[in-house]
Amino acid sequence: RAFSLRSNAATAAATSTSTWSDLLNRVPRGGADSTTVAEDVAADSAAAGEEKSLDEKVREAMKKYGLNPDVEIPADDDDDNDNEEGDVASTEMNCEGGVCEIPSEQAPQTEENINDMTDRIATELDVDRQIVLAALGATATGEGDHRRVDEALARELIMAERDAISGVTEDCDEVKQLVSEGHDPLLSRRALAFADMQIDNARAILLAEQEDEDAEKEAQAAYEEEQARLRLREEMEAKKEAEANMKEIKVDSNFDPTQPAAGAGGMGGASAGLGLGMGGASANTSTKPGGMPGPAKKEDVVFDITTDQIQEIIMESPVPVLLDIYADWCGPCKALAPALEQMAVKAGGMFRLVKLNSDNERSASQALEVKALPTVFGIRDGKIVNMFQGMPRDEEMMRNFMMGLMVPGTEFNPPVTSDQKKEFAVLSTKLTKVAGSASFSFSARERLQDRTVARLDELVENTNMADAEEAAKTIRTLFSNVIRDPYETKFRRVNLANKVIAAKVASQPPAVAILKSVGFGTEDGNGDIMVVGKGKKAVNVAPLLVARDCIDKWIDKNRYEIAKAARLKKDELERARLAAEVELEDEYDSEDDEEEEPVDPDACTIRLRIDGKKKVHDLAMRADDTLSGLVDKLPGGAPAEEEVQITCTARRLIVKSSDTVTMNKTLRELKLMPSASVVVKIGSSGADSASTTSSLAERAKVRQERKKGEHTMASIGIYSKDDNAKGELIDGGGGVWYEHDITSDDEGEGEQHEEPSSENGEIKNDDDEDMASDDSD
Repeated sequence: RAFSLRSNAATAAATSTSTWSDLLNRVPRGGADSTTVAEDVAADSAAAGEEKSLDEKVREAMKKYGLNPDVEIPADDDDDNDNEEGDVASTEMNCEGGVCEIPSEQAPQTEENINDMTDRIATELDVDRQIVLAALGATATGEGDHRRVDEALARELIMAERDAISGVTEDCDEVKQLVSEGHDPLLSRRALAFADMQIDNARAILLAEQEDEDAEKEAQAAYEEEQARLRLREEMEAKKEAEANMKEIKVDSNFDPTQPAAGAGGMGGASAGLGLGMGGASANTSTKPGGMPGPAKKEDVVFDITTDQIQEIIMESPVPVLLDIYADWCGPCKALAPALEQMAVKAGGMFRLVKLNSDNERSASQALEVKALPTVFGIRDGKIVNMFQGMPRDEEMMRNFMMGLMVPGTEFNPPVTSDQKKEFAVLSTKLTKVAGSASFSFSARERLQDRTVARLDELVENTNMADAEEAAKTIRTLFSNVIRDPYETKFRRVNLANKVIAAKVASQPPAVAILKSVGFGTEDGNGDIMVVGKGKKAVNVAPLLVARDCIDKWIDKNRYEIAKAARLKKDELERARLAAEVELEDEYDSEDDEEEEPVDPDACTIRLRIDGKKKVHDLAMRADDTLSGLVDKLPGGAPAEEEVQITCTARRLIVKSSDTVTMNKTLRELKLMPSASVVVKIGSSGADSASTTSSLAERAKVRQERKKGEHTMASIGIYSKDDNAKGELIDGGGGVWYEHDITSDDEGEGEQHEEPSSENGEIKNDDDEDMASDDSD
């Protein structure tokens, strides 16, 4: 063991550097001085030609790397007195006030720390985990829970060992030879690095390490066995001590929990009639009134169950249940159990006493969050309504608890708070799930899974993937409602006549078969109603959970096909909607066609505005009406002597009332059909007309004048000139002001088209003439 734990890292000093020497000196190990080692190595070298045994080769390697093979490693001391500090602390039975805390066994923290440290160092240094374990073992001090390692020194050893191993390649002949013999490649390279590439010494190191590893495992197994034996012995001693200090409980042979206390005026009166006395106190007797049940048989009212019986014995019990969580090592549990049994027998079947061993049924005790023993739960209709821990404080406390449990409408004293009710509701849900899962066998689970998947596939064959998915989701919703509250009867009834359920579930036989497979059955006298857990206080949710899980997996498995089918169904609905809209539009169009009135081809609408005013007048005229008729329809009447000018910009038409020829033309001839916008100017004279005509030329001339003249501009760069005149410098220099003539070069051309002509009252220019010639052609 000294060789494997200490020299594995230290003997990597095939090099003679000072760093390795310092590391070797810091590792706790046995060894001889350099002179002795050198002499031993020389003596061994002289006999190198002879065949050596395995022990001789190990001794040679140990001498070579500074270890003295003659130093004996002291064996582990198994004496209990010497290892009192290193032993695992035994579990103490802390029983106070009739309540025993449940012991918790934890693994040694040191082992967990070493494992975590090993993984972390192996990840950080990118080395094999075995190398890290060897380095930590080489630097470990102490034994048992007091074992400590030097992480810093271990890291230095690992890095030095890694450097040494890197000098040995995997494809060298020595490594291949050791690997062919069944050794690990990495360990073979390390052994060769330690042995300076001497394959015999490397093989000896590997064999020695294997033997030491086996010995270490045997020693660890023996150590754990011894610790287990010590813990068991201390637990037995603690049990005996707890039982010796426990108070004695006596139960009166005539005790009846259903009777009120003698001399009390009501249910809650204090009395010794409970028959449960502490410290040997005698109990008063009471007589049963007529009609009360007599004592029951113990096997009919007292049950010692396992987790798989909770559903049948507790959840589906027709009477209230007193659930006693106990353990064989618990002294108060042993003292309380006989009293509770006598109560159940005397009650004549008015409640059940159910006992559950917390050590054997961990899943149930964990679901109920039991932290101390004994723990007693009061359960009615499958729901936890109250609880207490330890021995009852007095007879009155026990009587109030039983009255609140057994008599409906009777409140507990002290009353249950709202927070406790919420806590009991959560515990009831957990107990329901544990009870259902335990009572539902594995074979039944597999059969239900197969049936559910087969029925879902039948749904797809009978309809399509989209409709099957909708039916599956509807069934899943029904199951989830029952699972969420298995006590609520309205969730356990399914009305097949419901519009949604009838369309998605009732119309599909495979969907109805899924409901029946989890326990749904038709109600008597009504085939449209299906009920699960008929006549039971609480339903077993295990089949519902299994079926719902199958539906979820089926939907997830077929999610791509479901999405595809959903898209196709959506497209079909969209196409149907569009077709309906088109059909509706066609109906409207046909109605509009029938009601459409014929259009008058001679109708004409003139939008007329008086010059100088903004209001526009709509005049209804005929195509054969003349412009004179338009003047007659002017708002306010036609002027008697004043001249009227009609202008239509869109038609390039300017007509004066003095032009009788044009005024007598029809609206069709003037192309004012079917509508046109005109401006009417009233009161213009001949002089005004001339001025109006000339005003167009004047405005054109003004526009041309704007293009002439000079503008002051600034220039910098290659166009600038600088004669150092301060008035011409801009921006501090580098530029000048100058005048630029921007007169238009095509001044003459603009004047040629300024004179308008008014032949037949129309404005024309050269472009109009060209257009007219094109029309004539």
